[in-house]
Formats: sequence, C-alpha cells, structure tokens
Amino acid sequence: MKYSFLIIQFVIFIRCSIKAKEFFCNQLAPCGCSEYDVITTRIIGGEPVVNHSWGWAVSLRVDEELHFCGGTILSSQFILTAAHCVDDPEIVDFHLKAAVGTDTLTDRDGQRIAVAKIFLHPQWTSSTNENDIALLKLEKPIDFNDKSIARICFPAIDTFGREFPDIKSSLVAIGWGYTTPSGNTSNILEQVTLEAIDSHDLRCNQSIHNVTIQFCAGVDGGGKGKRKDYCNRFKYCFSLSLSLSDTCEGDSGGPLMYYSQNYRQWLIAGITSYGDGCGKSDHAGIYTRISMYIDWIESITGKDGIVIVGNENIASSIRSNFILITIYLLLHFTLYSINRSSR
Repeated sequence: MKYSFLIIQFVIFIRCSIKAKEFFCNQLAPCGCSEYDVITTRIIGGEPVVNHSWGWAVSLRVDEELHFCGGTILSSQFILTAAHCVDDPEIVDFHLKAAVGTDTLTDRDGQRIAVAKIFLHPQWTSSTNENDIALLKLEKPIDFNDKSIARICFPAIDTFGREFPDIKSSLVAIGWGYTTPSGNTSNILEQVTLEAIDSHDLRCNQSIHNVTIQFCAGVDGGGKGKRKDYCNRFKYCFSLSLSLSDTCEGDSGGPLMYYSQNYRQWLIAGITSYGDGCGKSDHAGIYTRISMYIDWIESITGKDGIVIVGNENIASSIRSNFILITIYLLLHFTLYSINRSSR
C-alpha cells in the first residue's frame, strides 16, 4: 500500500511538472500563423500536433496516397522541399501530388494538387547532401479560403543574420516520419522540439559537410518514438524518453521552424535533410539552412512567392501603433472638450 501511494504521488508530480507552452500568434499576419495556435509540452520527444496548428505542412505523395516526404507552403503556387525527395527523374511518372490542409494521412480532408514542375537547386550534390533544396510548382493554385491552410514566413537577413538560426535557438520540426528507426510513418502529423547545435559539437561535426549552408539540431535526453509510457488506473500518463529527439525517414523535406517573439510569427529556419539513423544520442540531425537560399527561391517564385519578416515589419508596426495612439488621444481630447463645453 505504501509503495502504491508513492507511485501515485510520483505520477501526479510528473503530470504537474509537464507544462504545456502555447505560442500565441498574430492572426492578422500574412504568414507564419495558422488557424489554431501551436502548443508544445516539455516532454522530450515527438508528440501529436494540435489540429490545424501548422497550416503550411505538406504531405508529398505518389501513386495517389503514398506519403514519402514533407514540404512547406510558400504561396498558392509553390511548395518547398528537399532536393533528395524529388531528384529521381522518374518521379513524375508516379503521379506526384501535394496534400495540404490535413494533419492525418488517411483522411480525405484538405486539397490534393498535382505537381507541374520541379526546380532542383543547380548545385544539389547527393553525395554530401549539400544544397538539399527544391521547389515544386503546382498545376493549380492552393485555395486559401480554407482556413486550415496558411503559408510560412522567411527571416529577413538584416534582422536575423545570414547564419540564422543562432546556436541554442529553440526550434520545432514537424512531419509524418517514422516514429522508430525501423517503424512505419505516423498517420498523424507530429512535432518535436529541438535546439540548434554548434557545428563543433561532436554530435554535429561527424555528419555535417558544409557549415555555411547546413546546420545541426537535436536535444539531449529523449527521442521521438522512443518513449516508454506509464499510466495509472486513473489514466494519467507520463512518458520517459530514452534517446535523442530527432526527425526520421518520412520527415525529409519538411520544415524546421523558429518562433519569433517580436513578431509572433513562425519563420522557416531549415529543411529536414539527413542524419545518421534516427534518434542516436551521438548524432544530430542535419538541416538545410534556409537563410542562404532566399535569393534563389525568390528568383523562381517571384517577390510574391515568399513573405519576409524583418526590419520593414518593425517599422510598419511602429507606424501602425503610432497612428492608433494618435487617434486615441485625439478622440479622448475631443470627448473631454465636449464635456467641458456642455457644463
């Protein structure tokens, strides 16, 4: 009885100590905000997402409904993904489609749009995974009247720097990838919280090939899909994670994102590229550094193809706030004058 009481107390302690974090978004922003706010927990490892909290998530599929890679919505016409996902010349023969507006692979929700053209980066090198980035042009535009669909933001170089993201930045990756190294894809979109790792770190420098255009991310202490779940008879559960948080096969091509507190928007920091297995404690995942490719992306999509968040947005926000404050003061002064004159 004594031990049962201690176990229950431990479960309650764990449950209370796992706090959820909600990322409140600027719903008026043209990018980087979805229908619902993102909520993550402090549990290390993958977890199911809040429905429609990642409106730019894309499932790339062949042969009707077979998911094989992830992607990110840039605009109504363009999807961002990894080059290694779509560099097979025969892939067009497999009816390549982008599924958007859905979090579940087996649901028929959302939109399915055929890919019309693939743009591989001209310096894509499969042997080292350098320049692992590609753009997909869709046959018809995405319908943004669907509130579950949104587009991602890009970081302004002047604001965030060419080497964005900074080391130790908190980042979130999403995907339908394997939840165990030898498992199957997840039917439900999952998210995992990671941290940008120094390229000199042993977990990184064993795998990375080019620190200028690639970076590492991972978190010590727990792994996606390697959780052992414990539940008491009241159905309160907690998880103990056993390795390294990571992305895995099937997550490739999906976004790694940074939440800007200043703008209250999500910015794309990287594309899931490769790693040495999944969830290994001595190897981090490698990601394509998006900040190095903004000019190339814009050369294909046009200026309307991406939305950049940075200094101009700050100036615009300051101007907007100044105008609102001025209007408020004028109204207040007018009402005060009217009240004075009526006495």
